[in-house]
Amino acid sequence: MNKKVIRTKEIENLLSQKIRDAYQDRLEHKLDKVSYKLFDHTLVVMLEGITTSPEKVLRNNDRIYLANQVREVIDNVMQSQIQEIIEEVFDIKVVDFLSDTTIDNNLTGAIAIFEFKPNSI
Repeated sequence: MNKKVIRTKEIENLLSQKIRDAYQDRLEHKLDKVSYKLFDHTLVVMLEGITTSPEKVLRNNDRIYLANQVREVIDNVMQSQIQEIIEEVFDIKVVDFLSDTTIDNNLTGAIAIFEFKPNSI
């Protein structure tokens, strides 16, 4: 296995673990899956299994509006932390970070846009 493939796998494992740890530490919630795709100046991250127990209870009891409000607060807290993790793992500055969550599908998608360092991976 060449060095670039090994380095990519290390980054993938580190990014996934740090994001999982952040959700566990801050929310006491275990994500089902963290995946990502790296493009030239963009990183797309998909978090599966993001809906917390309180959100599920609210949603299952027809309190969808309140569940969405709770999710909005959670997203605001977690977005900056995910951005920091990306900057740390890739050793880059994120210039823009976009994120959206759908409770119905139990997913969060995030896009981090940065200045690419050609020799960083």
